[in-house]
Amino acid sequence: MYRLLFLPLFFVSQLVYAVEFDIYQSDYKPLNIALMVDASPDQEKQQALLNHVIKHDLESSQSFHALNEVGFLASPDEVFKQVDYDDWRIIGADVLALCKLTEKGGLWHVDLQVYQPFQGKRLLKQSFEVKKDALRSLVHQLSDQIYQAVLNIPGYFSSQLLYVTKHGDKSDLMYMDQDGYNLQAVGTDFTLLLSPDWSPNGRFVALNTYVGNRPRLEIFDLVTGKRNTFGRFHGLNSTPEYSPDGRFIAATLSWTGNSDIHIYDIKSKKWRQFTHYRGIDTTPTWSADGKWLAFTSDRSGSPQIYRKPVAGGKAQRISLKASYNTSPVWSPKGNRIAFITKKKWEYALATMRVDGTDVRYLATGQAIESPSWSPNGQMLLYSAEEHGMRRIYRVPSWGGKPVPITAANHDASDPAWSRR
Repeated sequence: MYRLLFLPLFFVSQLVYAVEFDIYQSDYKPLNIALMVDASPDQEKQQALLNHVIKHDLESSQSFHALNEVGFLASPDEVFKQVDYDDWRIIGADVLALCKLTEKGGLWHVDLQVYQPFQGKRLLKQSFEVKKDALRSLVHQLSDQIYQAVLNIPGYFSSQLLYVTKHGDKSDLMYMDQDGYNLQAVGTDFTLLLSPDWSPNGRFVALNTYVGNRPRLEIFDLVTGKRNTFGRFHGLNSTPEYSPDGRFIAATLSWTGNSDIHIYDIKSKKWRQFTHYRGIDTTPTWSADGKWLAFTSDRSGSPQIYRKPVAGGKAQRISLKASYNTSPVWSPKGNRIAFITKKKWEYALATMRVDGTDVRYLATGQAIESPSWSPNGQMLLYSAEEHGMRRIYRVPSWGGKPVPITAANHDASDPAWSRR
C-alpha cells in the first residue's frame, strides 16, 4: 500500500549509509523432498506440469528443497506398489511425495501420498478430481496438501496477488496467481490507484483512487468490473482495509480537519469516527479477531504504531524502537504485526509481536513500503525500488531470502495478497 503522509519531502535517494539493521535469519534448514509423478506416456505434458509447479511452489516457500530424481533408487512402478523407506533415507529424503495422474471420464484424477522416510510413516493419502481445464489449479492444491501434511500449517499456493503498475499518467490494477502465472490487468487506466485490499471472500477490492486530483474510496468487483464509491469526502480518503469478517472497512479520512481513522459499515453504509486526534492518524489494520485496530500516528512527535480496541478505549503505542515506524499490517495468525521502519535513510521491512517486542528486520532497501501477508502468515510481500524501478518482493516472515517476483523492467507497487 502507498504510504505518503510520512515520507520526508527532502528525500535524496543517492545518499549511502552503513547498514543499521541486524537482519533476522532463521536457523531453519529446508526439508529435502523427493517428488515422484507417475503418468502414462501420452500424458508427458501434464506430468511435467505437476513436477514443475509442485517443486516451484514448495521451493519458493524456502521450507523445502527438491531432490534431483536422478538420484532416486527406485522406479515409479516399484514405489507405487510399496515404499521402501531405506531407499529414501539413503539419499537424505526428509519427505517423499507420490502423485499418480490418470484420466477418467474426461476428468483428471490424481492420487497423492506423502511420507516421512526417517520416521517411517505415511502422513497423507488422498485423491482429487478436476475438469481438464483446471489441472493447474489442482496442482497448487496438491502443493497445499503436501505443505500442510509436513509442516502442519495451511499452504498458500492456491492464493492470488494484486498490485499496481504505473504507465505514464495512468495506473492499472494487476492480478496474478501467487507463482506469477495468469498475469492480467483487471482494472485499467485509473488516474491514480493506491492501496488495494482484498475482501475476505476474494470477490471485492477496496481501493484508493483519484478522479482528477480528488481522492476517493471505491469497492471494485473483480467479477463484474463495477466500481462503487463509498468515500468521497473533502481532503484525504485513503488506506482502506477490510475487517476479517468483511462487514467493515477502516480507512483514513481528513474531512474533520485532522487525519483520523474512520470505520465504514458496508451493510448500513454509514461511517463512524474511530480516532480523535489533532495530528495525523493513518494506515489502519485489523487484528485477526477483529477486536483491535493498529495504525500509524504522529502523536508522540514522530510516526509510530499504536493499537486501540475497536469497541473503544485508549490508544497504546506499540512500536518501541527507531524514530520512524509506519504502515502496520496485522498477521492473519494474529501474533505479529509487519511494518516499515527507517534509520538514517535506509528503510527496512520488520515484524514485531503485538506488544512491540521481539522486533525482526527481514529486508532493507530503497523506499521499502506496502507489506502484505500471505494467507497463512508464513510469507510477506513488499515493494522496493531497484535502479529507479519499483518491484514486488517476497520474503519468509520467519527469516529468509528476499526474492523479486515481478520483472525488473515493469513498475510494480502496492502488493496485496488474497486472504485465502
